Amino acid sequence: MTIGFGTALVVCALAASIVLVLRGGARTVSMVALIACAIEALIVLHVIHLALARFSIEAILPAIMAGAGAIAWTRASAKTAITAATIIALVGAIRLLHALHLLRAG
Repeated sequence: MTIGFGTALVVCALAASIVLVLRGGARTVSMVALIACAIEALIVLHVIHLALARFSIEAILPAIMAGAGAIAWTRASAKTAITAATIIALVGAIRLLHALHLLRAG
């Protein structure tokens, strides 16, 4: 069994969002990041399938992850929270660039 790069990124972001909720200061932003990362992880692991007629869910969730990670990064003061927020923001940015076809895998 092998794990793809995209799957590993999303799992790392999910773990970071859990750390951010447990240790971070801004609970609302942390919970938004956790919910977005959890939904993205469920989609990547093929547990659920979401489709919206007018919007691309592949671009919306990473944008929420990147935005919530960036906001949490600016508000964080502890090293663990800063690291977790950085991971969420970077993974969200990478996934967003990939969804917008500005970054190619492989």
